[in-house]
Amino acid sequence: MKYWLLTTEYPPFFGGGISTYCYCTATMLQRNGHEVTVFVNDSRVKGFTEDYQKEIRIVRFNPSQTGSSSFLGHVTNISYEFAYVVKHFIEKEGKPDIIEAQEYLGTGYYLLQFKKLQYEWCNEVKILITMHSPAFLYLEYNHVPLYKYPNYWIGEMERFCIQAADVVISPSDFLVKEVGKRLTYLHKNIYVVPNPFISLEEEEVVEGVAEGEEIIFYGKLSAQKGTFKLLQYFEELWLDGFKEKLTLIGGEDIVYHPEGKTMGTIVRGKYSEYLNNGLLRLEGPIPPSKVASRLRRAKVVIVPSTVDNLPYVVLEMMSLGLIILVSKQGGQAEAITNGFDGFEFDHLEPKSFHAQLNRILNLTVDQRAFIRQNALNSVRNRYNLEVVYKQKLKVIQNELAAQGTSKSFPFIRQPADCTYPQILQKGVNGMLSIVVPYYNMGKYIEETIDSIKKSDLTSKEIIIVNDGSTDPESLRKLIPYRTDPDIKVVDVPNAGLASARNIGAESATGEFLAFLDADDQVATDYFSKATKVLGTYDNVHFVGAWTQYYEGSNKVWPTFTPEPPLVLFHNLINSSGLIFKRATFLYAGKNDKEMPFPGLEDYESVISLVENGFNGVVIPEKLFLYRVRKDSMIRGVSNVKKQVLCDYISHKHRKVYAAYGSELFSLTNANGTGTVLDNPSLDYQSFQRFPFNNPVTREVISLIKKNRVLKKIALRAFSKFIK
Repeated sequence: MKYWLLTTEYPPFFGGGISTYCYCTATMLQRNGHEVTVFVNDSRVKGFTEDYQKEIRIVRFNPSQTGSSSFLGHVTNISYEFAYVVKHFIEKEGKPDIIEAQEYLGTGYYLLQFKKLQYEWCNEVKILITMHSPAFLYLEYNHVPLYKYPNYWIGEMERFCIQAADVVISPSDFLVKEVGKRLTYLHKNIYVVPNPFISLEEEEVVEGVAEGEEIIFYGKLSAQKGTFKLLQYFEELWLDGFKEKLTLIGGEDIVYHPEGKTMGTIVRGKYSEYLNNGLLRLEGPIPPSKVASRLRRAKVVIVPSTVDNLPYVVLEMMSLGLIILVSKQGGQAEAITNGFDGFEFDHLEPKSFHAQLNRILNLTVDQRAFIRQNALNSVRNRYNLEVVYKQKLKVIQNELAAQGTSKSFPFIRQPADCTYPQILQKGVNGMLSIVVPYYNMGKYIEETIDSIKKSDLTSKEIIIVNDGSTDPESLRKLIPYRTDPDIKVVDVPNAGLASARNIGAESATGEFLAFLDADDQVATDYFSKATKVLGTYDNVHFVGAWTQYYEGSNKVWPTFTPEPPLVLFHNLINSSGLIFKRATFLYAGKNDKEMPFPGLEDYESVISLVENGFNGVVIPEKLFLYRVRKDSMIRGVSNVKKQVLCDYISHKHRKVYAAYGSELFSLTNANGTGTVLDNPSLDYQSFQRFPFNNPVTREVISLIKKNRVLKKIALRAFSKFIK
């Protein structure tokens, strides 16, 4: 089997849970005869590098191949670059049997978008998503503002990965249920498969574990990892006369956002009394090669996470024959049997921690030996590579054998079933009607019509709606089109853009409908790609694309699938350049001619469609060319007019706005007014103060992350910056 694994973390430069999982998984598959390639982004390399580690191919790539970092946020750009690299290698080597990607940070988001949008290079490739640590869940427990950009958008990418995957695996039932509280799963291809584990004794010779003398927390300090809860429990014990010491071993540099300080700084400040009297000790991170020898002195290792998947620290400690005390709030509780090979407490019953810790400290030598041996046996029997391989292979084989394609696009939040009256005619099957509203645009109309005629879609008709043009030159430019057999010119009294679009739609005969302003253009393959998607999915009713500005600007607007609540907060899509199912547009998307000011009729049309359950998608390519003119209509829409128009839209569509009222309230609180936003992948607040979105500063940030001294300096600066 040809198996590709996409990850943002891989040894030797990363040592966390995702890195460990990917190393163990790649090793497991390679040992069983599969051809394994690991793709990992690495800003230190130029282009691509390929090397082999124990017969596993490692492809490292610089995530700057496409230039998308100039208009996409950092995390979103990495996802797009992963898709590009996969495309590059598929075209060079052919398709793999399966691609596995992490859900964390939406790594597989754009790959899945291209697959679902029917791109031939990937539409038949099976994609497996592994749930590790979704940011939309972990940020919540770390008290990071979920609705602030780009956090919310990253969560949307992760949610889409879970919904769109051919199959999803999770290391714990806990994680499946916890995510399920925040996301209604669209499919049932979700399986619990334990993480494979290569025990430390396979990597190095470990002598027998001596009787421990320390109580240890091992892991990064964070709210989600239970650091605050653990210290609260111990402070209660110490105040009650408890004499045992607690040692915290792990990274201290995670920023706790509500305080704007690192976890190490907070702990050292709040618990200075216990640090001074020796009851509490902070040791900092230790290299993986030193874990076994350092942790051997533990009488108990505590894993107090408030939420977690299946942290490798549990398996590592059990494989060393150490006694562990874990919280019930995570997959760590599924790794043990309470009182047999470890111990469990419940954060919802705080006194259970005290009781269980006391129970462990009072174990006899024989009881401790019994627990230790059982822990060793459990890891060997349940998480060794061969046992996990058989479980994972069964899931993969079932998916590879599955046939058929879905007629439904996997929107994150599936709308209710929607139908429109059967009396509406679909039109000529497969044909696209392109409506060009025209008012005194003689200067540009030839370029616009020429771009339509160059389209690779053969079944199309062009309708120019002359909205009462008065300019003699513009009227003259229409003369040859009146006798062109491929073009129909409809003359109407001037009534504005909304009216012209509606008249054009009603005059059209195609199954599909597009609008193109008389000064814009389209790429040759836009119409064919859009109509292919519309013809594939019953639940996709309009299609957009990324927008390339020209003439007055060379910027790119990377638009996004317009799902609520985000599309209600601000426009996500170039609504002036969409391709529709014509019957849908006529039923629920016609432009409102009664809006207080012109300018947002097409955005209101999208909201109307979405409110009625008619969703759309975006092709992540620059396929629409938008001319930036000083005298364009949109430039005449002031901020005050935008606010008035948005008020009009929200009141007209109060039903859908009310349904997402809580989310919209939080999005506005976190990001300010949506009238000035159009790209949820960006960190707008940082951009206002720091020039993060350029190659030089991105390289500086990358270097800081790799240097411990510079990182500490940057964290101190960050603490002052956010106050």
